[in-house]
Amino acid sequence: MTDIHTDQGSVLPAGASALVVTEDGEFTFYLSDKDPEAPVSRNVQLLVAVLLRSEDPRWVEEMISVLDDHPAC
Repeated sequence: MTDIHTDQGSVLPAGASALVVTEDGEFTFYLSDKDPEAPVSRNVQLLVAVLLRSEDPRWVEEMISVLDDHPAC
């Protein structure tokens, strides 16, 4: 992501989508402004899947344990 800062925070590059977590743990999903008829990329679908699964505490623990098993991450 480009390191651009404004008084409002970071700015996503044109065409970018993002899943953002705030300091208080709330998720926000930003979808790029594009043709609504255009297919959604697999990477954007992955972000949406993570957002949806983030509400499953067992899945979250499983994903975090993967990081615990790989300390270099």
